[in-house]
Parts: sequence; structure tokens; C-alpha cells
Amino acid sequence: MPPSKALFEYRLRESARARHVRLRVTPHGGLEVVVPRGYNPARLPGLLERKQSWIRAALERTGAERLLNGPAPAWKLPEEIRLPALGRVWQVTARETGASRTAVRETGPGRLLIHGRITDEPAGRAALARWLVRQAYAHLAPPLEELSRQLDLSFQRLSFKRQRTRWGSCSHHKSISLNAKLLFLDPALVRYVMVHELCHLAEMNHSPRFWSLVRQHHADFRAHDRELRNGWKYVPRWAD
Repeated sequence: MPPSKALFEYRLRESARARHVRLRVTPHGGLEVVVPRGYNPARLPGLLERKQSWIRAALERTGAERLLNGPAPAWKLPEEIRLPALGRVWQVTARETGASRTAVRETGPGRLLIHGRITDEPAGRAALARWLVRQAYAHLAPPLEELSRQLDLSFQRLSFKRQRTRWGSCSHHKSISLNAKLLFLDPALVRYVMVHELCHLAEMNHSPRFWSLVRQHHADFRAHDRELRNGWKYVPRWAD
């Protein structure tokens, strides 16, 4: 018997690095299906049917349940970018050019220009991602360093990435990685993530001693930890 029609609208993306099918749900993009090169898409309806309980739960959890059985949203460059962590807003202008590289640059206070292949979704996403990471290094690294001095918890290396499931991490080598998407969150939540990762420099676990240390430096950690779990809904689709 042939597989039934897919129960969900989804975006299909082929990846040279993928070794198996991956399902990803985001608040603005809905369901994305990542497949290895050469994968037969005719197999997807059956797979989605088997995974429908997980997909529905993920859509509801991320606030994307409005996309159930609805059309996948079209790619669109943002007209405005808000970064609550910095208390800043930029108005965005887009200009199509023949340049091989799409780029973002600031043209004045609160103004950004995106130029290049602006109708090309991968190029536009990549340009915005680079800009976002630059903002993170410029504006989140200094407060982390200051907090590190205040707490007397020193790290060796800091990096900013665009993780899809983690706001931050800390390694045994005292390297801290923060998600550049923290820029879309309230400053109090950003501080909590910084305190959380810095405390891992002393306790590489989530033991009672770890949480006791977090409490010493961030009294509202329980409320902010709960709020952080829903923080992904504040990340706009272009930054997914």
C-alpha cells in the first residue's frame, strides 16, 4: 500500500553532511525536514505519519501550531531588527546587486543595508547570521568578561555560535560558547545564561552544589530558567 499523503506542510532541505533524516521545528519556520543527498522524498509521507505525535507536540511547544496543515511561510528579509538584549532597533533596507557575496552593513544610527543576492534565501540567511554573530562578539563578550571578574570565575576562551537547541555551554577546558540568538532575549535572561555557564567553571554538572552557586549570583534563577525554555519563540524566522 502506498504511503498516505503527508499530514504536515514542511520545508525540505538536502544536506551533504546529513547521514540520516532529521526533523526540526522552529516557531517561525514550522517543520523542516533535512535529508541526505540522494534520499528518495517519496519515503517522507510515511515517515512523517509515524512521527506525527512528536511533530504535533513540537509544533505546540514552540508556538508554531498555527502552521499545522498550513502553507510553509515564504522567505522574506526583515524590515526591522530588534535586539532586546541591547535595547536597540534597526530599520533595514535591501538592495539587489550583482555582487557574488551578500552582506549587511550599518549605514547610520539604527539603519542597516543588506545588499547583494537578497532574493537568495541561503545567501540572505548567511549574511544576517554573520551580522548577528558580530553583534554578539561586540556587545555580549564585554559583559561576560566583567561578570567573570565579579564572580571570580575565569574562562580561557569564548565563542559565539548559532546553536539550535542550546543557549550556552562550558567545556572542561574552560571554554564558554554562547548562542548569538541570546540577543533576542531580555537582558535578565542573558545574564542568567552567562552566570549559569560561568558557574560550570567551578561545577561541571547540575548537582545541588552547582545550583547553590548559581543562586548566590542570580537570585531569580528558577524563574529565568523556566522562561528560557520558551525563549526560542522570540527568535525571528530569519535567524532560525
